[in-house]
Amino acid sequence: MQNIKFLGTSYHFLNKTAVSSMLLSSASSEGFEVDKIEYNFVDSKKMYSLNKDYLNHTTDTDIITFDYSENKTISAEVYISKDMMIENAKENSQTLENECIRLVSHALFHCMGYKDKSPNEKKTMRLKEEEFISAVSRETKLDV
Repeated sequence: MQNIKFLGTSYHFLNKTAVSSMLLSSASSEGFEVDKIEYNFVDSKKMYSLNKDYLNHTTDTDIITFDYSENKTISAEVYISKDMMIENAKENSQTLENECIRLVSHALFHCMGYKDKSPNEKKTMRLKEEEFISAVSRETKLDV
């Protein structure tokens, strides 16, 4: 079963079909299978509450991934802060579409074992995200 859902978003720019296809392709290329990923787009109040209640953090964050994956089968519940996504796009001179795709891919890569704590891990994660954004962009252009 390959079930990818995007909840709480009506973003016209997010080509859910292309993004879902790339999520499956990226996972498969590294020997993973996607069972279920649920992307929940929430406001900053909800995100702060999740961060505090489940991670015991009293800071704002752009994404929280609850990873239930086992044996290279990905299953996750992802929360993305719409407010932080908009702020990140502005701060990093990115389109909202690219920032959204970056966050979506970021969750997948965490489920595949990629970390982003050390400088080298962050560099690897950013490279993976950029490759993913480029691949979605290419696929979206092919759909036209």
